[in-house]
Amino acid sequence: MKTLIRKIENNTVCKVIFTDLFDTLVHRSVHPHYTLKLWAKFLIRELGLQISPDALFAIRIDALSYVSRKNKLRGIELPYELLILEIYNRLVNTSILPNNIAFGNFKQLFEQADFVSEISVQFKNEELITHLSNLKEKGYRIYLVSDFFLSKEVISKILEFHRMLAIFDAVFISCSVSKSKEDGAIYPYVLEATQSKAQDVIMIGDNKQSDILNAAKYGIQGIHTKHLSHKFRNKRNLMGNDASSFEKACSLVEKRCQKSGHPFSEYIIHFYFFTERLYLKARKDGVKNLFFLAREGLYLKKLFDFYQELNQFTRTNKIHTHHLKASRQSAQQIALRPLQEEDFKQFRKTGGQMSVEQLLTLFFFPNKTKLEIITKLGLDSDKVHSNLLESDIMQELRADGQFIEQYELNRTNQKNAFTAYLNSFNANIEHEGVALVDVGWGGTMQECIYEFLEKKIPVTGYYIGLKEIYNIQPDTKRYGLNFSIYPSHGISDHILKANGQLYEQLLGAPHGSTLGYSIINGVPNTVEFHEENEKYVFDNYIKSLQEYMLLEFEKLFVALRPINYAQEMAQKYMTNMALRNGILTNIKKIEFINNLSQGFYQNVGENKVGLTYSPNQLKSSKINLFKKFLRSPEKVFRLLVKVKPYMHAKGIYWLSGPVSLAYYYMKFNFWVKRKWFPKNLLKS
Repeated sequence: MKTLIRKIENNTVCKVIFTDLFDTLVHRSVHPHYTLKLWAKFLIRELGLQISPDALFAIRIDALSYVSRKNKLRGIELPYELLILEIYNRLVNTSILPNNIAFGNFKQLFEQADFVSEISVQFKNEELITHLSNLKEKGYRIYLVSDFFLSKEVISKILEFHRMLAIFDAVFISCSVSKSKEDGAIYPYVLEATQSKAQDVIMIGDNKQSDILNAAKYGIQGIHTKHLSHKFRNKRNLMGNDASSFEKACSLVEKRCQKSGHPFSEYIIHFYFFTERLYLKARKDGVKNLFFLAREGLYLKKLFDFYQELNQFTRTNKIHTHHLKASRQSAQQIALRPLQEEDFKQFRKTGGQMSVEQLLTLFFFPNKTKLEIITKLGLDSDKVHSNLLESDIMQELRADGQFIEQYELNRTNQKNAFTAYLNSFNANIEHEGVALVDVGWGGTMQECIYEFLEKKIPVTGYYIGLKEIYNIQPDTKRYGLNFSIYPSHGISDHILKANGQLYEQLLGAPHGSTLGYSIINGVPNTVEFHEENEKYVFDNYIKSLQEYMLLEFEKLFVALRPINYAQEMAQKYMTNMALRNGILTNIKKIEFINNLSQGFYQNVGENKVGLTYSPNQLKSSKINLFKKFLRSPEKVFRLLVKVKPYMHAKGIYWLSGPVSLAYYYMKFNFWVKRKWFPKNLLKS
């Protein structure tokens, strides 16, 4: 490189430098054609298209060939916008692209996808760029002259991204001037445009024919940067395997997390793919506003916002996000109907056992009113009832005038306060519907909000997982993006849903549970309760864990962005990781779970704090469990993950070695089913 610079500086006539861009100033870590696969991946994601990257890549290649022939131009000389228009027309004509997407919006996203795909795989020739910058300071005029299919505007944006746009006095791209270095026609054009004399110019480039020999035809000296290692890498990159690259990227994150001192931080891989799938699904469904529910929604919103920022499409195509503070308790409040119509169905699903005191507190009755009602009816306020909502006591309450009055007052206040709270987000829910995001399991809050909206506005739920099926209706669709038992479930779903409470614990928030809503001085507010143990757990365990996971989230994004992977690869990796975490867990992780569980506050029913693993599930017929394990081990995985924590609690963890063997049997079982029973006709 020093020889190159000396050659320029020793040439006393040379005052002007023309330089190539690709494989001269910047190199790619992938084959050049692969960037078009990435372009397809990003454009599909942003437009929510139902087409594979390979198919969209093929459409681009065919469109380029056709329009080039039609206009009698080389592909690198074809005006960029003509290519975009041809691809747009092909996608619209085949109904791949919805008719409501205007060409202007499509063009903007097309260009951004090209830009992002290029910068995702590029790295700079720092030495040459530094030397050119020094020559610029010495008074040399420097021009970029490149044969490429991207417009001058996109190339300039790439140069700006690499912080080297200021080096160039002007930029000349073949497709923007319809002339190329390939036949040399661009050289006299640039000489005239820059008012340069050929004898004053030196051309730097890696392509001997285009950059050196063709420039020489017009009297321009050339310096050939051979870069044989980069040319060899481009040839080698025609081969390779996306699946292995994907596996390596995820594995590096998982290994770093395991060594980090933050137990279970590798769960960021689960959260990453949920975030990505949420983005893909929201784009496909045309969602403009996402409401992230409850405490868990706060961190999920943070990840989603960060994902949008990292993918560099937010300026043109942003999905707006909101943190909607809610809980099952607050959602049940806003869904209450007049007492004579209310059957408390939602409370039966989630309420569990409760006392009269807890029930009246659930309805936001003032302490004085609670005491008066309990005393008047002669009730035992603290006695826990297994079925209070269907008991004779409930019938007495329903007949009490004071209870009726206070119930209706609370019901009306909650509805008014929540209406104001929902309106404060300034989302057009009447036109768009409501799109909720939560950790998941069933959809209780979704159904309650749908009831609150009088079943007139669709409420859609996007969840990490679904483990229960309620009364799903056309206007209450819900999706388990990482796992689901609906419409059916398989091996992966069984494994990923086994440790549901851990997702919730890792997604803890710095604020308390939402009990209800209020309006203070005309401003809607949430009524919250932050249990002390829960607060302690967040401050001492979860906060630092989430901060670390966010760092790994970014690293995973950067590692995966230049890989054209399928979601099936992600599902396979998450499943295997959950299998390892569930069975091969160690004492450190078990103790960490125990610490988290002390702050797991349940804001319904008996309002318990803490989680414990009950051995009752393991007291089923041992023979039947063993038979089920041999036949379909995934169906008892939810029990297997509890064995080691239970043994640790009993002080016999040292006997848990044989439990780990279950991991290897499950892997073998799944392999046998894939290998010998690929028709998936086995029933168990």
